[in-house]
Amino acid sequence: MRYNRAFTGSLLSIFFWFLLMPSASFGQQKRTDEPPPRTNGRSAGSRGCSNNRRILKNSPPALILLSSNTKRARTISSNPIFAWFIRDSQARQMQFRLYQEDSATQEYELVKEIKEKEFQSKAGIMVLPMPKNVRLSQGKKYLWQVELVCDRNRPSANLFAEAELEIAPIQPSLKNKLKQAVNPGDKAMLLAKNGLEYDALMTVLATNKTAASGKPRMNKLKVALLNQITSDPSELKTLQACDIHWMKME
Repeated sequence: MRYNRAFTGSLLSIFFWFLLMPSASFGQQKRTDEPPPRTNGRSAGSRGCSNNRRILKNSPPALILLSSNTKRARTISSNPIFAWFIRDSQARQMQFRLYQEDSATQEYELVKEIKEKEFQSKAGIMVLPMPKNVRLSQGKKYLWQVELVCDRNRPSANLFAEAELEIAPIQPSLKNKLKQAVNPGDKAMLLAKNGLEYDALMTVLATNKTAASGKPRMNKLKVALLNQITSDPSELKTLQACDIHWMKME
């Protein structure tokens, strides 16, 4: 299956989120030749799957992928984690697709698809580690997509969002420092300082399972990283406070 890059997306204004953390200078290595992503990682409009449901004025979109809306996300993991926000509490079937770009044709080849009926949404942040047999290639670019099935008989009514991801090489010095990191906070900070905010956020989300998630330092880092997803204060507050659900799909 192929996916053509004939899509567009409106980008939010760049917000200097790192000002929330004056002690950290994230992403010191600027990539001035890197264009912004062609997607903004969120479903269009404010509606959910039901047009009859009343939507509050300041409600966030029904679906937000936890990926930067100002630059292509980078990860050093060949077996990455994906995460997204679901606004509505009613469970819906989801579909997940991961594509790899063919650099010659700029088309996308399907790598992984999940569309089982058991793949259901929950309100909050949903985190999906890739199965161990899914290994991505360094230097390659990927597109990942989440779709909420609103009507099985009318796919055009479904909500979807997509974002770009690049597998980056890891510098030997950073690799050694990460091995020496004694706690998730140190590891997340190292990743963020080296321009790997995507990996830093996934590390912070993983601390939801530990006591470290309640520490002020981790909460402050979480806010700074989420501010790369949205600069809207009400959306940021919602993302910061919502439940985190880890999934396991083969």
